[in-house]
Amino acid sequence: MKTKLLLISVMIMSIFMSCEPKDELKELQSQLDSKKIELSKLKLEVRNLQAKIDELDTDKMDKGIAVNVEKLTPLKFEHFFHANGSFEAVDYAYISPEISGQITEILVKEGSNVKKDQVLAKLSTDILENTIREVKTALELSTTVFKKQEELWNKKIGSELDYLRAKNEKQRMLDQLKTLQSQLDMATITSPINGIVDNIEPNVGEMAMPGQLMMQVVNLDVFYLNVEVSESYLPYLKEGDEVNINLMAYGDYNIDGTIYRIANIINPENRSFKVTIKVKNENSMIKPNMLAEVKFKDFESEAALVVPSIIVKKDFNGNYLFVVDKLDGSLVAKKTYVETGKSRANETMIVSGLQANDQVIIGGYNKVVEGSLLSIK
Repeated sequence: MKTKLLLISVMIMSIFMSCEPKDELKELQSQLDSKKIELSKLKLEVRNLQAKIDELDTDKMDKGIAVNVEKLTPLKFEHFFHANGSFEAVDYAYISPEISGQITEILVKEGSNVKKDQVLAKLSTDILENTIREVKTALELSTTVFKKQEELWNKKIGSELDYLRAKNEKQRMLDQLKTLQSQLDMATITSPINGIVDNIEPNVGEMAMPGQLMMQVVNLDVFYLNVEVSESYLPYLKEGDEVNINLMAYGDYNIDGTIYRIANIINPENRSFKVTIKVKNENSMIKPNMLAEVKFKDFESEAALVVPSIIVKKDFNGNYLFVVDKLDGSLVAKKTYVETGKSRANETMIVSGLQANDQVIIGGYNKVVEGSLLSIK
């Protein structure tokens, strides 16, 4: 019996002990909620007191809202746009033979500097040379026959037909020899331009065919830079305009150039036209097919009114900003609607709505409204 009473006592005590933490947590949570309500009330009282102080503080009202201003002065304004392009060598030759033949010699290596008409390679000419010897022998015979027939014809001996046949045979041999000699010359492959040899395809002993690429020769002195430009810029560009070219492979390295040619056809697929810039490769930094970024000028004004772009705001009536105005001897903010033009970096040109010497608020503009009393720093 005593044992049962002891177990019941222990169970009752454990129940009370387990309830105590929960009750304490509930009490603390209630206190926290009460403090939050008190804090909210205090913040509201602080705001109301500050508003009353600002309303009664006449000294502060007389000073006005502190702002920074800038007097507008007409200045030169230029606008640019960028487009990417790639370089193409002005003088670029694909070397291929005009006749078929086995390659007997390649007289240059990749990277060799060559001059115009320098021999690059030779083809086998054994068959041609044998044929030329045969034709030369036949030419000697036809020449002798012709001379004999000519002597007889001059003496009114023999027929005119025999004379004409001998003459024709001689001329045929001369023409055939000339053709063979031209083919022999074609077996010697020369460079059509000054330049550097690149990409030699065949090896000595292989067959070369007309139209088959043997090697390339490129002149690296002058390049065309071809750029695809949106047709919307067509009215603003003309041949002879100066441009700035960034060689992207070298970071911020820039060179100057001029527009050499503007295409007359618009690409219907991307609505662009090709602009070609001729560039001298003075430092040998440019390579064929290398990419570049070109900066074109599409607008210029010698006397433009320019403001920081960040101060121009917009509402349902259009773009506006604040200028300094005078009202009853005090400086106040005036909301002025403007027509904006082109922008560059952090500046925007004002087309209309402002005049020279207007004072534009550039600092503290987000604190003022129409008619705000101002204090210029």
